[in-house]
Amino acid sequence: EKLLADTGITLQYLPADIFFDIYNNMPVSDEIIAMADKYIDQAKEMRHADRQDVINGIKSYLVAAKILENEKADAISMDCLGALGDKDISLPCISWSRMNNDGIPAICEADTGAIAAQVMVQYLFDRPGFQQDPVADTSDDTIIGAHCSCPTRLNGFKEPPEPFELVHHHGNRDAVPRTIWKIGQRVTSVDVLPARGNEQKRSKLLISTGTVIDNMSVPPSGGCVVSVKVKFDGGHEVLSFPGFHQLFFYGDY
Repeated sequence: EKLLADTGITLQYLPADIFFDIYNNMPVSDEIIAMADKYIDQAKEMRHADRQDVINGIKSYLVAAKILENEKADAISMDCLGALGDKDISLPCISWSRMNNDGIPAICEADTGAIAAQVMVQYLFDRPGFQQDPVADTSDDTIIGAHCSCPTRLNGFKEPPEPFELVHHHGNRDAVPRTIWKIGQRVTSVDVLPARGNEQKRSKLLISTGTVIDNMSVPPSGGCVVSVKVKFDGGHEVLSFPGFHQLFFYGDY
């Protein structure tokens, strides 16, 4: 265990084998099948991904929940592609989407700064954030935020979810939710940069606000399947937009 800089968050590291072992020993129960079928029914449509992909994704969700229960933890992240990329185990895209819907901070790629940001957003604003990879579009000075694990309850944990589709991960495997963001919705971007000793003695926040202007279709666009285009306030130079894995979330804060 160790503290994450000055955030008050305690990090506990586990070997990826724990995830593998629980997944491989968990039978596909009636509960998993029922959860998967309900999830499929809630989706606007399902493309490329199939029912078995969704069942596998729900199984990964319950594996992650079991790890949290065993470790008495409040949030989770893992080196998703590094640990699972060559395994016949569902990537945790559905897992993280659903956990963030449930109010359990969950983050891709073992990014501790993004974990701190997700904790902050959920605890302060009662809604999940969307961890994304920022892509600059210089044709209209916007930022496209792209990832494959977007939550659907963007309006709040107790509010109706946004519509979503079930599609393949951009690596053409598994099932992931493609959440449709409201055009014209005001959003906030937050990035937590944890302190790094003498190089940066205190943690920093990068905060911006903007407006959703489009949901990019992937394909034909490349990258992760949830690709939301945002026009930020203040005339930022998009090629030098600061940070990475910022969280986008609904509301102007």
